[in-house]
Amino acid sequence: MKKLISIVIIGILLFATAGCSCGLSCCGSGQKVPEAKGGVSIAYDDPYVKKVLGYFQANQGYVITFSELRPAEGEQADCNALAGKACIAVVKDEAIAEALRAAGWADVSGTENPLGLVVLSAPDGNEPDRNGDAVSAFKTWLGGEEPKYLADNPDLIG
Repeated sequence: MKKLISIVIIGILLFATAGCSCGLSCCGSGQKVPEAKGGVSIAYDDPYVKKVLGYFQANQGYVITFSELRPAEGEQADCNALAGKACIAVVKDEAIAEALRAAGWADVSGTENPLGLVVLSAPDGNEPDRNGDAVSAFKTWLGGEEPKYLADNPDLIG
């Protein structure tokens, strides 16, 4: 009898585990998975910014290719060259933002920015088709509740 009860309990546990891993709502996994929206290249200047962009990626469904704007130690670098084919630059350092502006990058205005980041879009000559959707999605996300929550709880970012 004990063996039969053990088999039934193990069977129930295996069924529940399989159901939860498949996303059945009985397990409380009603989490909305963002729709895959393709890739976007974003340039950043600080590890903190990369972590913030990770939250954006998880929330919006974009697959981000990152370009770091920091030159190797002791090197003078062209920020525009380091940005490569990025369609958005998200930076903390105002000097890097100024260098990008001088290269034709434009400020993304009209965005409430609780995280204190500078958001720039690539010059129109830099594959403008990629700018519209990604910049719009980032502006919408940045003005939403998640960045406000992250600003109020900086320990979540690290």
